[in-house]
Amino acid sequence: MTQLPKRSEMDAVLGPLRQEIDQLDVEILDLIQKRAKRAIELGKIKKKSSFPIMDLSRERQVISRITAKPVEVGQGLGPEAVMSIFTEIIKACRAAQAPTKVAFLGPAGTFSHAAALEQFGRLAHFMPQDDLPQIFEVVESGEADFAIVPFENTTEGIVGQTLDLISKTDLRVQAMLNLKVSLTLMSAHGDLGKIKTISSHPQALAQCRNWLALNMPGIELRPTVSSAAGATLALSDDSCAVIGHPSLATFYNLTVMSGDLQDFQHNQTCFLIFSREDAMQNGNDRTLLWFSAPHNSGSLYKCLQPLAESGVNLTRLHSRPNVDSPWEYLFFLELDGHFQDEKVIRAIKALEAETQKCRVMGSYHVPEPPAQSAPGGQKPL
Repeated sequence: MTQLPKRSEMDAVLGPLRQEIDQLDVEILDLIQKRAKRAIELGKIKKKSSFPIMDLSRERQVISRITAKPVEVGQGLGPEAVMSIFTEIIKACRAAQAPTKVAFLGPAGTFSHAAALEQFGRLAHFMPQDDLPQIFEVVESGEADFAIVPFENTTEGIVGQTLDLISKTDLRVQAMLNLKVSLTLMSAHGDLGKIKTISSHPQALAQCRNWLALNMPGIELRPTVSSAAGATLALSDDSCAVIGHPSLATFYNLTVMSGDLQDFQHNQTCFLIFSREDAMQNGNDRTLLWFSAPHNSGSLYKCLQPLAESGVNLTRLHSRPNVDSPWEYLFFLELDGHFQDEKVIRAIKALEAETQKCRVMGSYHVPEPPAQSAPGGQKPL
């Protein structure tokens, strides 16, 4: 048995430094509170002037400035630790400016919930919704401030229902967030020998095809409306496991059996954040819009030609059946620049001249790449 030092000996040796740390903690808290008070004052001015509460470009400027400050190796916190701390401080101060109500595809523990936490921090008021239309409805009605919806996955492609809803809403796109897909196998007990069924959202199951075929051959796959619904099944049935975001284990008291199951380790899901306000220009923006083209030869080429001639870079192009007009299509574009940039204004006016209908959904800062998980890849059973 290891001989532990006496508490009195530790206190005598460590006491002076600990007292200094205690004093520093008080000073840090005082400074954070002072920062929060200034943020609240800013929030009042924003509200009075009808400025948006969430200004992601300003938040990124703060993070870049703080993390750029050089620190000698071994003499303090590195850039990643500093960024993590200040990101939470910024989110907390933003929440202090005004209570932020965020609608997402629930329940708790879904990837949409994880994306909402990543964007808004834990102090926001999260409002889980049963389906995507409800997410848009509660923001359109003013019941919630922001809607966060899945837009595209790097392996499974575009979310068609999101495109349908974008074409019907008057909400403005505020931000885009890329979230790394990390899938985990969980159950109520952690005993792999009891598992006869694995449940989850169809996309989560599809993103683990190879792993499931190699490690769980013959196991029944049961699609559910969400990974959280799969977690509920796993809690009620010892023969059922669930695949989902690692946070499911925390929210549903599940036991993790294996992690990083996804077939593609660089798999990401892109989320869009909508509100009733536009995002400010920041010099590194993209604009989202959709249009309908005449149903005749060469019409799509004529619509896109003005963009090419204007020199505006096209970063996304998706088509979707027009539910209001059979066998016709809506086209969704993402392009470089803010919709208030002169170059983009000219390009959109030229596009509008060639289309039947065109609507700009808003602009957002080019999203940061998602944080990568620790190396190691898949963990076989």
